[in-house]
Amino acid sequence: MKKYLFIALALVCMGWGVMETPLPPKKASKTWRWHADGGFRYPSSYLRSEVFVDDVPASVEVFSKGSIRLCYWSLLGTWSTLGDFPEEGVWLSPTEKVKNVTYRAYSKGITSGYTQNGNIFYLKQKMIPGGEVQHSKVLVLIHPKSMKNKVSSLVNVVKDW
Repeated sequence: MKKYLFIALALVCMGWGVMETPLPPKKASKTWRWHADGGFRYPSSYLRSEVFVDDVPASVEVFSKGSIRLCYWSLLGTWSTLGDFPEEGVWLSPTEKVKNVTYRAYSKGITSGYTQNGNIFYLKQKMIPGGEVQHSKVLVLIHPKSMKNKVSSLVNVVKDW
């Protein structure tokens, strides 16, 4: 068992894109994938796409299934580290912007609220150390209000990231 754990850790350290890992025991019938560069897990049934958003400007990876999206911004500029990020009008995904913020925990980097399309978002921001100017990376879950009770495991992914 230790041998396989060591091999799995070695593959992640070598940057081998995605690694299958099981869900916690309470949902052991489904599988998750590991995003090695981002350091988070996502359901293996979600489709992955990468989009460059000119207005940001930055690339975002979107993991989606139906109307649920998990978006990973791996590098946002200094503008994302100043003031109240995100604020109204900031892009959360290639198609959705912040409408309003309803909760913010600065010490944890957590923000939630509503998008301009009426969806709920739950976001965590991490500062990227080093460099002459500060940058950040962001993981955000976007879902319709009607799906709130079905996305608790993804909320935990973002919260624990």
